[in-house]
Amino acid sequence: MLKGYIYSTLSAVLFGSAGIVVKLAYAEGLDPINLLILQYIIAVFIMFVVLVCADRAALKIRPMDLFHTAVLGIIGNTFMTVFYYLAFSYLDVPLVAILLYTYPIMVFIYMFVFERKAAGKGKLIALLTAFTGCFFSLGLTSGVGRLSLLGIGFGLLSAVFFSFMNIYSEKKLRNVNPLCINFYSTAFSLISLIIYEPPHFIIGAGINTRLIGLTTVLAVFCEIVPLTLLYAAIKYIGSLKVSIIGNLEIPTAMILSFVLLGESLTSIQVIGAAMVIYSVYRIESKTI
Repeated sequence: MLKGYIYSTLSAVLFGSAGIVVKLAYAEGLDPINLLILQYIIAVFIMFVVLVCADRAALKIRPMDLFHTAVLGIIGNTFMTVFYYLAFSYLDVPLVAILLYTYPIMVFIYMFVFERKAAGKGKLIALLTAFTGCFFSLGLTSGVGRLSLLGIGFGLLSAVFFSFMNIYSEKKLRNVNPLCINFYSTAFSLISLIIYEPPHFIIGAGINTRLIGLTTVLAVFCEIVPLTLLYAAIKYIGSLKVSIIGNLEIPTAMILSFVLLGESLTSIQVIGAAMVIYSVYRIESKTI
């Protein structure tokens, strides 16, 4: 059980850093689709090498599990990451993070409506506290008139598909090696993106050493490690708790964007981040 909380927390913190690297990669001239293709090529290669060296037997999965990883990759991972990366073209890093992390609400509603899961008072309070803190941490109390509605739409769509990934992996792939899930789903996602937009930039002069370095960091620390930890955490504590603990991405993105990108940070945002962290503590407590 403790492993699930640790994995989920580390996953959220690493996801929170993704926006910083994405923004830096955009400065090198790649659009979201081509950035994802390059990232997935690197990620699939690394995961294949690790699996072959560490646990070659894990690559052999049942045909039905292979089908489920295809669904997870093509429908879940592809659309989640495409919309997520598109949102960074219109919005600051912290705001994209909070839009993605509205997905616990979607997971919670699904569990409550379709799974008939009980919603204890402590869990509801923790959930409300987490999202109140998210809104405070992003300064949304001052209004959204200057924000891009298209960017907000992309961010919310990424949350829809992220919630699908959490629920689907818990239901269909609970007994599959987490790294193996990540490898196959990412591979299927890569294939679907290449079919949609062939990566001509690789053949031309569209990439450089700095871009390859940034994309490798993105592939390892913002995809391979956090997604593998996410799938592992779901095995231990379920998609609902993982999704709520994932709110730690918000203060992570807020702090990193302030330090590395010079984006604004106010006292009410700091209070909001503290509320998120406190709500995570409450979720872990035995009273819920």
